[in-house]
Amino acid sequence: MLDWYVRNQRDLPWRRDSDPYWVLVSEIMLQQTQADRVVGYFERFVAKFPSFAALAAAPRAEVIQIWGGLGYNRRAVYLHQLAQEVEARYGGQLPRNTEQLRALPGIGPYTCGAILSIAFEQDEPALDTNVRRVVARYAFTELPDSRAIEAKARELLPRGRARDWNQAIMDLGATVCLARQPRCQDCPLRPGCRNRDRAFAIPHRSPPKYEGSTRYYRGHLLRTVRQFGALGAIALTLAADDLQARGVAEPKAGWRVVSESLAQDGLLLIEEGANGAIVGLP
Repeated sequence: MLDWYVRNQRDLPWRRDSDPYWVLVSEIMLQQTQADRVVGYFERFVAKFPSFAALAAAPRAEVIQIWGGLGYNRRAVYLHQLAQEVEARYGGQLPRNTEQLRALPGIGPYTCGAILSIAFEQDEPALDTNVRRVVARYAFTELPDSRAIEAKARELLPRGRARDWNQAIMDLGATVCLARQPRCQDCPLRPGCRNRDRAFAIPHRSPPKYEGSTRYYRGHLLRTVRQFGALGAIALTLAADDLQARGVAEPKAGWRVVSESLAQDGLLLIEEGANGAIVGLP
């Protein structure tokens, strides 16, 4: 597996430096987003904010602005809050233990495992969708539950090689052990795989429809506010007119409700003007 990784690893910019900050930023960006889409955003982000200190000191509006287009915008807020906590509580150094990491904004079990293994070379699995699929197919004859996958992943993990091992399995799942048409003939785990040439299907949950969803309206409103960022803020009625002109009709709940949900997540500021609400980046 590790020999295969040396020859076949994906050339991803965040792998060129195992600095904990780079690892963290990349893993937050990779949540629910494919690696090839993240590359350009990652490079721009770390160029603008090269450290926890730089990110923590930046106005949130700048962070939201540079994140624009990557989606799931709350991640930008989490990352900004996390940098501020790391600076305030840990002297700018990312914690090296599970309890402290999990207490930081935006860090769940997978992201925690990825940071501990990739940044700090601790013997922890990093169980993203690709890794779960590879482990399940390699070790089980039918789809196991999450606990069984995690236990097997820990058992398979070679001591002292977690950084390369976890990234190798991620790459294998992304390029060879595919969800629908696995390329078993090209797999380095083929000799010991319990499902070689007959890999069982992994249940696939279709993503919810985007157009017309809450995410759809939130994304469009935030994009419009970003475009007017140089002005600082824009009347909500003008934002609605701009959206209407671009073919985005007002949702049934109204743009005010959408703006309030964005404000609740720290993505917008709302002020009351003489002619109604004025919205801007925080």
